[in-house]
Amino acid sequence: MWAFFFALFDFPEIALLLGALSVYWSISALRSAPKSSSPAATRATADDVAGVNRPADTGDTSGAAPADKTGPATGRTGYGRPQTTAAVSGLVTALLALSIVATTFTMQLVYRDYYTCVNDALTKSGALACNDLLPEPLEPFFGVKK
Repeated sequence: MWAFFFALFDFPEIALLLGALSVYWSISALRSAPKSSSPAATRATADDVAGVNRPADTGDTSGAAPADKTGPATGRTGYGRPQTTAAVSGLVTALLALSIVATTFTMQLVYRDYYTCVNDALTKSGALACNDLLPEPLEPFFGVKK
């Protein structure tokens, strides 16, 4: 989110850094394996790998693990990935910030003559004359205001 604000308030270098970090962290969070907060579920998984709780030992022929996989005090299953919503929203926000930064850098590269003219202008009327270097549809967005 901070990358988006820095991109809006014309700090593209910081927005680029924070946006890239946010993309990395959100993709890492989405790729991570689900973690169980229950030690009993972790032990049951380790015992299943070791072959301790086989279906023949427990009398269960379905092959399901005997451990309870429900969430603590919720009764829901699949509670191991609560970061998915935050990771997706962070990814979308970071990509939006990176697109703003890319647009800013592209504009400065394509219309280098305009930005050089504005930086070299000594008066307001000189800066207003630089608007002739921009296409007319872009003047309200990027041009010097009267």
